[in-house]
Formats: sequence, C-alpha cells, structure tokens
Amino acid sequence: MRLAPLALAALLVALALAACTGGGEPPPAPLPTAEATATPTATPTATATATSEATSTPAPTATPAASPTPEARSGLDLIEPAPGAFVRRTFEDGEDIDWEHGVFVLDAETGRTEGYAVAGLESDEHYYDVHPGGWIATEDRSWRAEWGLLLHRETGDSWRWPRSAPSALLLEAASEEHLLFRELDGGDSTGSFILAGSGLDEVARFSVSARDEDPHALFSPDGLAAALAVADTVYTVPVESGHPAVLFTAQPYAGTVDSRVQRWDTAGLRVRVWYGNEGKTDRTEEHYFRWDGGARLRLHAACPGTLSPDGRYAAGTEGSPYSTLHWGYIPLDDPWPSVVITDAETCSLIFRIRSAYWGRVHWSAEWLSTSDGFVVGVRDGYMVARVGPEPHLTDLPLRAPHDPRWSGPDPAPTGGGRYFGYGPRVYDAAENRWRGPSDVGWGPFWWGDSHRERWFSIGYWGEGGVRWLLLPPKMELPPFSDEIAFRVARTGSCLRLREEPGADSRILACLPDGERLLFAERDAEVEQGWSGTLSPHSSLVLEHNEPRTSTPSRVWVHVRTEDGTEGWVSDGYLEHD
Repeated sequence: MRLAPLALAALLVALALAACTGGGEPPPAPLPTAEATATPTATPTATATATSEATSTPAPTATPAASPTPEARSGLDLIEPAPGAFVRRTFEDGEDIDWEHGVFVLDAETGRTEGYAVAGLESDEHYYDVHPGGWIATEDRSWRAEWGLLLHRETGDSWRWPRSAPSALLLEAASEEHLLFRELDGGDSTGSFILAGSGLDEVARFSVSARDEDPHALFSPDGLAAALAVADTVYTVPVESGHPAVLFTAQPYAGTVDSRVQRWDTAGLRVRVWYGNEGKTDRTEEHYFRWDGGARLRLHAACPGTLSPDGRYAAGTEGSPYSTLHWGYIPLDDPWPSVVITDAETCSLIFRIRSAYWGRVHWSAEWLSTSDGFVVGVRDGYMVARVGPEPHLTDLPLRAPHDPRWSGPDPAPTGGGRYFGYGPRVYDAAENRWRGPSDVGWGPFWWGDSHRERWFSIGYWGEGGVRWLLLPPKMELPPFSDEIAFRVARTGSCLRLREEPGADSRILACLPDGERLLFAERDAEVEQGWSGTLSPHSSLVLEHNEPRTSTPSRVWVHVRTEDGTEGWVSDGYLEHD
C-alpha cells in the first residue's frame, strides 16, 4: 500500500485558474450609490440600508493636488489617505446580496453579513484580499492597476498607493499591529520588503533573493514574526529584528518549484510545495512547523498527509481522479480512491475509507477543528470520517439549498466542529440549519480566524472539472487486503455479466445480490482519446454522454466470478467487499 500526501488542493486551484474567463452572473441590482457621510463605524448596523463613507468624487480616482507625484516618492511615502474609498452595508440573514462586487463576512451564529466594496464602481473591476487584524485590501483585476486600496474595518480609515508608477507597493500580509509590503520597480519584484506598523510607519526593511515568482506571506498568530515563501525557499522574519532567516528549502528539481505558507492551526504553520513542469504538477509535499514564541519555529515531525490540528492524526490519500477537464487522464494506481487515517506519531494505520475523495473543483478535504474527524467526499455527497471513540462515518449535506455548486463543506477553524461553510452559506450541524445570504454570485470562499467570520467575494472561478470513480463508501480497519473485490447489491433480482462492455453485448450470466466478484486486470490496449468511449484503465470502460465534460453515464468493470468466469458488469450495482 502506498500512502501519498494530500495534494489535490493545488490541482484544483490550477484548474480553476486555467478555466477562468472572467465575469459572473450579474446580481439583480448595482452597488448602491454612496452617500456623502462620515467615515464608517466598526459596529455593523442591523438594517440593510447602505451606510457610506464616500464623497461625491471618490478618492481612488484623483490624487490630492498637494501630494507629490508617485514618481517622486518611494517606500511608505507612496501611501496617502483615501477617505471615502469604501462603502459598507449590512445584510440580514437570508437577504439577497444585490451588489455586483465586494467582499463580505458572514457571522455563522447570527446569519448577518457585512459587505465592503470600493465606492463608485458599477462592475466587478477589483478583487479583494482580507488580512488578519481587520484589514481589507483591493486592487484592479486588470494587472494595470493604478492604485492599491486599504481599509481598516474597526477605525474606518482607508489609504491608497500607486501600483503602476516606477516605484510601487504590494501588500503581502498583515496582523493586528504590523503590515508587510513588497516594493516593485517598474512592475518587477526587487526582493525588497518593508515592515510597517499599524499606523503605516516603517519598522524595518529587509531583502531576499529577487525572483520572478510572486511570494506568499503570513504573520504568526501573536504577530511577532512573519513567514515568507518565495519560489523554493521559506523565510521567517522576526518583527523585532526584521532580519530574515531561512526556515525551509525545497529539494532541487529540474522543473519549477512553488511554495506556499498557510495557517495550520492556532499555533502552527503548513508549508505546501509544488514541483511541476510545463504548468502541470508532478508531485506535492507538505511540511509542518509550530510557532514557538513568535520569532522561532521548530519542526513538527509527522507522517505523510495532512495533520490534524492537534497533531495526533494524519489523513493521507490513495488513488487519483480518472480524469480532469483540462489535463486529460491522470495515471491510476487504484481505480477507486481511498482516504487513509494514520497515527501521526507512529504512522500506524487506523482506518481507510474506500471510494472517498479529497478534492473537487472548488473544494478540498480538511480536518475538523476538534481533530476528531476528517471531511471527505463520497459518491452521493460528503461525510465526516470520525476517528473516535470508534471509527465511523456521519453524513453531511451535499450542497446548500437551491445552490448547484460543489463548494463545500469547509469546516470552521473554531466552533467545536459544528459549522461548515458551503460557498457563502454556513451549515450548523448541531441545529441542522443554514445561515447566510439566499443568493450571491460565484466567488472564492474562505474562513477567517473563527466560525464568526465566513468570508466570500463576488467573482467567477471558471468551470474546471475533476472526476472520481466511486462506489458507495466503505470504512475498513487494518489489516488491509490488496485484493479488490465487490459484492453485487441493490439489483432486486440479478446483475447481468456481459461478454464485452456495452448494453448490447452477449449476456454470460445473471449474478444475484450478494455474489462476490474480483476486479480482473487485463493487458488490452487502452484508447486515450477525448471522444467516444473513454477507457483510462484496461479493466474499465467509461461511457460519456458528451466528450470531456460529462460524468460517465455508465462505468463497465471487468470482473471474475468465484467459478472463474470473466466478463463485464455495470458499477451501479457494486459495493466494496
């Protein structure tokens, strides 16, 4: 048995970006016209009436006459106040969001949503980044952005800085007390970074090797240090000294190497590394570290896979999707994927879920914040693979009501494992109820620091597609057998065993419910085209309603009966044995 790291989150992001064409379904009404009022308050209002801080001429479209030109400034001197740059509005639970753009935060306990958007825009021209400490940043989507904008939610203060001048800035990360900016020269990275205080005063400067790749950064939970990933190297930067130190360097590789730093739990850091060639991911790695006193990190040893927040368990994977929309077929180690849960200290196997997947389009599997369960996808929806007190599976909804998107469930980082994000909505498993807006366009969705912050923005992620070959899920305890076997089920009579794959083929036998079958490998050549009958495995034939994009209407499996007869059966009447 081969235990591979959880890798599909990177694949899904790559697929979504590759398919992105821009634009989304237009909501019913444009962004409300901004009123000329004072700067926003930190407390959300209880009504859906727009409260605004914009003047009649929004600051992002004009430079104050007294300010020097951006070409004459550099560093934090490029930043200037931009009063009225954002509007804010509160939406009640179940209310439609009729804005065409913006970023929103849903309180999972009340269902109330607070929205923020750039004033004066009538279309989805900006994307929004949300940072810890109450910071919201935005810039133009076109890569020709003239200005970056920043809002502090609590104070209502907003600022701007040039993006297209010879000297420009990019905000990479923020905490309660500090912000990390990257300096650009003519749009190119210089490798120079500026640590700023919450008042946008310079605290320290440092440089790392200048790379063409965009870096990725975050601050430790206590704000005393930052982690910065640039290509194959991850640095840590204590705020007190501002001196970067190498934390991690990826293995040498002939292709491209891309690393990202992510929050693991309240005290941990996850480094994900992608090794690829020509835009395709060859393999991925995950490395875990724990923050220790903010400025130092120490390695947390673990088995391959995704660690639970308490570090006790690891969720690994076996098998691959049978196809993706844009990349063609991925080689199959096992036609039916599995998720394997192990003890993170000893790497000993605890249980395995057959026919369970860990990623699809805009979703990837994650641990509950309580560490006692791992959310997986199955043929008819989603389940939580519970570790204790005895291993078992519990059901979760397939999707939010009236929402056809595959965008959940995403467990909240706090809340005792009861809250799950499905796109812009939240499912409360303890009360079996939904909270959030009733209608919102496509966009990225993510949790903030707690279950009280479910963030989303209005945009478009493209279509993409990842297809898994699945039977009804089955939990298995070790020792595991390498034999792939089935039982005939749910026929009500018997299952036809055919000479060749296809409903017109000659019937060899009719197998009753409960009959045991073995998966029979074949040495036949396999067609790998995009039209007609597709066969990613020599013992499987997938019939599609349409080439490339559709889920198979039927999967034919080559099997052997207990008396040695070989033939083909439909997988709709098979269960794992």
